[in-house]
Amino acid sequence: MRRMMPDPAFTAVTERLAPATFFTHLTSAAMVKVRRHALASLAVMCLLLVACAGGPAEFALYDPAPAQGSVVPILAITPRKPVDDPKLRYGDGRNSDLSYADIDVWVPDDRKLGTIKPPSHTPDPSSEFGVTGIDEVASESDALARINAQLKRLPPDDRIVMIFIHGYNVSYVSGIYRQAQLIHDFDQPVVGIHYSWPSAGKTSAYLYDRDSVQFARDGLQRTIELAARSNARTVAVVAHSMGTLLTMEAVRQLSLSNKKSALKRISPLVLASPDIDGDVFRSQISVIEPKPSPFVVLASRKDKALKISRDLRGGTSRIGQGDDIEALQELGITVVDLSEITDGQDGASHATFANSPTLIRLIQSGAISPASLPENREAFARRVGDGVADMLFLGN
Repeated sequence: MRRMMPDPAFTAVTERLAPATFFTHLTSAAMVKVRRHALASLAVMCLLLVACAGGPAEFALYDPAPAQGSVVPILAITPRKPVDDPKLRYGDGRNSDLSYADIDVWVPDDRKLGTIKPPSHTPDPSSEFGVTGIDEVASESDALARINAQLKRLPPDDRIVMIFIHGYNVSYVSGIYRQAQLIHDFDQPVVGIHYSWPSAGKTSAYLYDRDSVQFARDGLQRTIELAARSNARTVAVVAHSMGTLLTMEAVRQLSLSNKKSALKRISPLVLASPDIDGDVFRSQISVIEPKPSPFVVLASRKDKALKISRDLRGGTSRIGQGDDIEALQELGITVVDLSEITDGQDGASHATFANSPTLIRLIQSGAISPASLPENREAFARRVGDGVADMLFLGN
């Protein structure tokens, strides 16, 4: 048998999470078992939960004239602390004040649908994401003016604001690239607002990110209220993974503080791969009134990242695993089961909502849209055929 050498990652984790005296009471065999289990968990976490992120990313400033692509404007709002590096702009530190920036994101044509290729050491606008301009916005009132200016360029029926809330292990830059990819690939004429809560952007910082979710609730509530005051016809709120917990907390706060006018403006509310305990979710939704409509959960029984999250909690199922679709439907929630979508490109079936060409084309075609929800399976099948209906099971 190959001898196991001390692992620095394991040592660092155990030193942070438990007193050294705990390990003096373990037999050598138990130590090996604990170590193997911890290393396996760390390895799987690093492999699978990285699906929430787009990988390490930086801003590259392009003059993309010779390249083929599109510019997607994003208003970024963040309670992160700024950093000195202009390629990153904001890090993982928490800031009590919100910062605003207008960012024109370059989305190249030469890429596979659903993918994001961040800038390399020699940035190439023909195939890599970047930015064509970044403009700091001085205040919330200035941010509102910019939102309304963008809305004015759209036809009245298309005047929709989309707030996107990223998940665990996502940097400021990666989250902004993700929202630009979503808006571009889904071909949705919306005004994008990105709420970048202070995730550490590291697989090892899961607990830090959970604390940051609590820290960032007030800022997201302010962001939703800002969008609700705009001239938008409606405010779409889309959240992923751990960002769904943050979103539910902020929406719950809106209800408890009697901000009903803002709640009424949310349509739809979409939770993609929600990393939320079932009891916590039911407690949150029980006090939200009025409930956003449509209220949509994108779930998958094959989501490997949520399986790890469940196992870390002793087997407590996550809402995004779709273990009890009927219970969600009884709460008035429309569930889209993505379990049979097989062309997601993250390897963990955790970001299928964003990177599956099949799902993207269904949304592009209008087969799945907020305008058609809520909808039962029979009505869905009449519109798109039994084959697609069987693959997705869409229902309320």
